[in-house]
Amino acid sequence: METEALERISEALLTVHNPQVPNDSRRLAQEFLDAAKQEDDAPLWGYHLAIREPPRADQIRHFGLSLIDFSLKQHFTSYDQARRLAIRNWVIELAIQVRQTDAYYIREKLALLWVNIAKRSWGANKDEWNDMDETLVRMWDMTSATREMSLMIFRTLFEDVFMLDDPIAGKRSGFLTAQCIEVLTSRSILDDVYDRRDESIIRLRSGSDGWLVRWSLLLGQCLNQGAQSSETESFAIKVLQTLKTCLVWVQPRAIRETELLGRISQALTMHNVKVQTLATDCLHILLTRAFSAEDDFTAIIGAVFLSPGIRTLSEVYNSIQLDLDDFDEDSYILLKKLVEMVVGMGEYLNVGGDKRNRLPSETDLSGYLELVFATTQHQSLIISGLSLQFWSSILRVEDLARLPEVNALLPRLLELSADRIIKYEGVEERTPSKRFLELDFDSIPEMHSFLGNYKRFVEDIARLVVCRIPIDAMLWLDMRLDKFFSSWHGWHSRESPSILRKDPLFLVAYSQFSIVDAALRGISRWRVWYRESDKEEKTAVLNPIIERFCDRMISMDVTDPILLRKQVQTLVQFAPLMKHVSQTMFNVLEKVLYACTFEYPADATDEDRELIREVRNNCDTELNRLAYLMPEALMEIYSDLERIIHEIIASDKLSDHEIVSFLSFLLVISQRSNAPNKAECFAKIVDPVLNCWTDEATMKGLSQLPWFMERVGIVEIANYFKSRGVDASTDLLSTSMDERGKQLKMSLRNQWAALFPIRATRIFIQYTIEKIDHSSEEFARLLELWKPRVQPILPHILQLVAQIHAYCDPANWGDLPPEVSSFVRDSCEEKFWHVGISRQSRDEFVEESMKAAMSLRDFANSLGMMLRYTREYAFLALGSITQLESTMFEIPGIGQSLWAAVAGEPRGISLHAWKHLVALVVRPAVKNCPPAYWDTFLVDFLPRALTQLDGMLEERWTILTNRGLVGGQQLQEEVDAAGEDKALSDEMIEEYHLRQLSNVVDRLLIDLVGPLNAKTPTAIALDGMDSDLKAANGALKKTDSRTFVLSHPAVLGPFLSLCNHLFVVHDTRCSYSCAMMLRQLIPVMIGRYPEVDDFLCDVVLPSCLRVLGDSYFSDVAGEASYVLTMIYTVLRGRYDRPLKKMMEMAPSIGPEEMMALEGELASVKTLRQQRGVMIEFLAVINVIPEGPEGEVARRIARVKRDRESRQQAKWTISRKAAEQEEAVDNVLAEGGLVELFSDSRD
Repeated sequence: METEALERISEALLTVHNPQVPNDSRRLAQEFLDAAKQEDDAPLWGYHLAIREPPRADQIRHFGLSLIDFSLKQHFTSYDQARRLAIRNWVIELAIQVRQTDAYYIREKLALLWVNIAKRSWGANKDEWNDMDETLVRMWDMTSATREMSLMIFRTLFEDVFMLDDPIAGKRSGFLTAQCIEVLTSRSILDDVYDRRDESIIRLRSGSDGWLVRWSLLLGQCLNQGAQSSETESFAIKVLQTLKTCLVWVQPRAIRETELLGRISQALTMHNVKVQTLATDCLHILLTRAFSAEDDFTAIIGAVFLSPGIRTLSEVYNSIQLDLDDFDEDSYILLKKLVEMVVGMGEYLNVGGDKRNRLPSETDLSGYLELVFATTQHQSLIISGLSLQFWSSILRVEDLARLPEVNALLPRLLELSADRIIKYEGVEERTPSKRFLELDFDSIPEMHSFLGNYKRFVEDIARLVVCRIPIDAMLWLDMRLDKFFSSWHGWHSRESPSILRKDPLFLVAYSQFSIVDAALRGISRWRVWYRESDKEEKTAVLNPIIERFCDRMISMDVTDPILLRKQVQTLVQFAPLMKHVSQTMFNVLEKVLYACTFEYPADATDEDRELIREVRNNCDTELNRLAYLMPEALMEIYSDLERIIHEIIASDKLSDHEIVSFLSFLLVISQRSNAPNKAECFAKIVDPVLNCWTDEATMKGLSQLPWFMERVGIVEIANYFKSRGVDASTDLLSTSMDERGKQLKMSLRNQWAALFPIRATRIFIQYTIEKIDHSSEEFARLLELWKPRVQPILPHILQLVAQIHAYCDPANWGDLPPEVSSFVRDSCEEKFWHVGISRQSRDEFVEESMKAAMSLRDFANSLGMMLRYTREYAFLALGSITQLESTMFEIPGIGQSLWAAVAGEPRGISLHAWKHLVALVVRPAVKNCPPAYWDTFLVDFLPRALTQLDGMLEERWTILTNRGLVGGQQLQEEVDAAGEDKALSDEMIEEYHLRQLSNVVDRLLIDLVGPLNAKTPTAIALDGMDSDLKAANGALKKTDSRTFVLSHPAVLGPFLSLCNHLFVVHDTRCSYSCAMMLRQLIPVMIGRYPEVDDFLCDVVLPSCLRVLGDSYFSDVAGEASYVLTMIYTVLRGRYDRPLKKMMEMAPSIGPEEMMALEGELASVKTLRQQRGVMIEFLAVINVIPEGPEGEVARRIARVKRDRESRQQAKWTISRKAAEQEEAVDNVLAEGGLVELFSDSRD
């Protein structure tokens, strides 16, 4: 029977893996194999299939190991001692039989099997596996293959126990940790370190040396032979891989006595990239782990900082040469890791008051800084960027920045910053830096994001260097600027036409202004930071240099719009530095005003006109920034400015947008200065604008939808269309616009520009209150001015939003003529272009838009754009109004009115609009509502908002899920295969916007409850007693929004429902965030309200099982399993509902299995161990899918191997997580299953 079963399994496997066999036959064979796993004899069959004799194909041997693995996961806890022992002996025998010729995946699977048994039974009790170490020692001495197998076993074991969030290892984490330390460390060291040692742990070791000694000796032997042969190279790699998993927690004394630092350093110098890369990982771990003893720190960290250590690192760095024409990816990875490690060493330069971690006096600081500077100079911006934050940090720490070794580098740092401040996004020439960028990034957005951060760091370094040496830096920059712009290249760069804006000449010219901008910020910082006695003397020397610099900048006649904009931005930076030189600053103001009114050339193309319009708008912003920076100086000439600006406005050369910016300039000056007539100036500027809201035509246009449509020009457009014979079937895109249409379009655009004063309202409010302390007298004065003006117009702003949404709602188009209804539908259509999603290229999208501008479709496009622009500014205005303290929130019934206005016509709100609504209105309203109005406004507003958002998101996600999501890797595959399929592109764009909206709503939920302090639950008992719940409330701040949510069922219910729905949507970021919120809220939420407890049990618990059973949520599974365990263990101590729900969700389990589960849950001490018990139980009953994608112990939190060193460097995160688990454990200890199974139970 056994032989027959083995043959049938072998035949079935060969059938499954043979692509020439019909699909039906392969499916039947796979079903047979799946059924074989469930048989009682499956582990025995697995053993016979995996043994070396008789010889079998690798896939058959691997399947045999999978049969044993499946039985371990599903039935190990139910096996008796004899069967456990048999399986263990089979695995040991298979491991001893291993050969170097065996496939690597078979050896890896054997190591995994060994570890899966060890996690469950190694040292579990005196009858379990107590001679594992002895067996491994024997294997070490047998053959090269078994020696390598022992290394693989330890590496896998250490990963699961120390690095991964493995639930099985978590059940016995305390014992396994102690046992690993015992067998790894020599007996003499442990005897010295610990006064008392547990005999049950000691008996598990074999010999007195410990494994670290063996590994170090083997590594030394391999390195001394140069790691040239395949065997020595393989062993060196395997030892280093194993060391990576234990160096962070092994005793530092053991590292010292085994001379591991020297051997790892030796490995770093080998001419073998794989060995060097692993040595770099190991050294990085050593250099970022904690040391409690001064001797250990000095011997390991201190040794690396000595001259020989720095010299070795420099030699290794210089030896890695990259040829872009024959690129070696492995060497590039090694270089990145080496530089990351070198830069990370900088953490030890500033140790504060920790005497144990101070570097020795012989530290080669100069050599170390030179090495880091060399990495900053690298042509790869990724390599260079790794050290930028290092320099920013060094220059901010006074104790380090004043060191002579640092000061010696400042001029070179400034020069490097000036060279690297260029806008690499615009570089088209394939320079080495550009070629490296092409290798580093797969998408343009990712590259631009990195380059933006890179440039910001470079600017920051330049600013900080100038702050340290202001006089020398400004003299050098003055010379550099003069040298460039007085050259032929400099002169021509200022006049470069738009076609040359990606030319290196133009980019270098632009960078000259950028470095000056950064330098001026450095001078501003110096004036605040410098406190020495010679400050006045240095200021007297510095001021003429700055004044001369500014005059030179003003005198430059820049004609290119882009460079002019940058010149203006730089000139404005002089304002806070030259308030004492009024004439120069007035010249700056004149230059800014010139840029704000930059003339449109008569022969300008549409593209040039758009560019100039953008430049003028940007310079309008700079004009207002000038008002912020020097209001007092400008107030002295306020009457002249007022006259000039009104003359400019009267010239009819400004758009409505620009007029608002000029008026806000005057408003900021008058309100930010010490002018005696502030209220008068305020009223003179603001009242004419706000009075437009109560204009009869405006109020009529906002009163009803038909009047609103007439107000925005629908009647005029309909009459024009009628005269052109346009009906509902007319293709507007193919119908050209005649001269009358062009005149009507121009007339409507002028009308739309001043239709509703929403932009001016928002800008006036925001500009006057921006960055003003709300507790200051200045803010109180502004509040007195704004409150009586805002409250009367607020209903009109809400009406405006409501009418725009009503306009976009198809239900309101029924009474319109067919041709008008068709036009309105077109105007509501949103067009987006997204890289990687849209079926068109960006150029094609722009070309189509330009084509539409010449047709009748432009009426719909322009009107739709105006309405969306107006709605967004209305949202912004409402957000600004929420910052005016009680102005909005004290209005009776405003919560209901606000939500009815912004969301009363949900069918007229697109996903894109919903995102802006939540981000710009809902979140500011929640965050800015004064606590005094929470019980009136938030109680009225939040239930409506959360309920409607919940229903809308659930509906949209259901539609997309039923249709088929495209997210993640599949999204890119669909993009590649889409071709010209517009429907697919539209679906992907819709999904993209739904994900964006979901993430904004997720941020709203975080606003409401925020991250809980890990220590909060420790004061809360979860036994259902009211007094304990009161104590829980007392542990939270009275004005904390989390407390508000938890104490108001009307808010908490919709919050939990929305949180639960986002928890299960196929968006990893939302799901993970909601799992975190649930995990942190449960300890302070359970027991407050019976309805909440029931919801957690009936709704959230099944959601957890759904998440755990879906391989999509692999990154969320860890948090979801904690949520599930907490809900079950705590609520099970209160009633039977969780038990019944679990049995309902998994009908195959009976009361006996559940009682066994609960007994095991009650027997362990920590939440992590309970989570491990729960995960193992769910895997056994097949709630969690079996297979590679469902292997919970591996997928919950497995870290990619190329990030392991970074994980070790952030080991403190694990400690914080442990603290949080301990806090929750205290909660669970006071109630839940511990109480259910206590002796005092009736």
